Amino acid sequence: MTPEAWWQRRLEWAKSVMAERFANGFGSMEKIEPHLAQGLTHVLSRSGSLVRAVTAYLIGLEMGVIDEAAKAIACGIEYLHTASLVFDDLPAMDDARMRRGAPCLHVVQGETIAILAALALVNRGYSMLWQGISQAQSSERMQQAGDLVDECLGVHGVIGGQAMDLRGAGKASSVADVTEVAARKTGDLLRLTLVLPALVGNGTDREVQLLNRIGLLRGLAYQAADDLKDVLGAEEETGKTASRDQTLGRPNLIMAEGFQATLRRFSRLRRLGDRMQSALPGSRERWGMLAPLRVTLPVRTDLVGSPVIMNAV
Repeated sequence: MTPEAWWQRRLEWAKSVMAERFANGFGSMEKIEPHLAQGLTHVLSRSGSLVRAVTAYLIGLEMGVIDEAAKAIACGIEYLHTASLVFDDLPAMDDARMRRGAPCLHVVQGETIAILAALALVNRGYSMLWQGISQAQSSERMQQAGDLVDECLGVHGVIGGQAMDLRGAGKASSVADVTEVAARKTGDLLRLTLVLPALVGNGTDREVQLLNRIGLLRGLAYQAADDLKDVLGAEEETGKTASRDQTLGRPNLIMAEGFQATLRRFSRLRRLGDRMQSALPGSRERWGMLAPLRVTLPVRTDLVGSPVIMNAV
């Protein structure tokens, strides 16, 4: 079996493990208020790609984190990511109608249940993260892990990035503004995905440093691809409401610097991520769990004769 085939099987196995944990992370729904239980079931039955959970789980195992702690970290990150999507989709934010190929939770059950379900995901997500962090191999690493969670998810991370995104509504945004939002909203979540399990486990300082940089670069590349999808994608292709950035006047790279420049930026970010990944210690095969984070996109030529990148991971 080739290394590529072996990793494909391992990624599929890890996705099945994390899909089960994602769907059942709240245990029985019988004792939860029925409307809230229905809201959580709606969200938990649509896990998306689980790329963050799978990556965090496999990095954790590679770094010597015990299985249950690795699962807790991975599912906690995925719950916090999913909660951010529920919040993003609300009428007060992006006012989206579709997410992961289905109506958004607030469309199905109203804003109040959507907010409560998202808060439940945040609460359970942090609880899971701390279950994992408690297994760190030293008090110093435990402190670093806690600081990373606050840095990536708090007012200087994902939450701060969303505030910047909302502030930019209806205004002409510079490339620097758009990049800053992407670094906080997307890059910081991927940094957490790659770095947290390495900190809890036996990752070296060099590995932690490189994984941190890779997370940022992959996050920026992902956001560039996502901006392309938002402008050019159809709901049936992306699984979510299209053209929201343009409609709401939100920061978007294509609107800030143009289509071709965004394509060049995407390619440059991907090359830099590849270069950083090649510097990781050990063989290339050791880091096969990072492959899904490398955004590779098919090309379409049916729109105004230009190659159109679609369908980011």
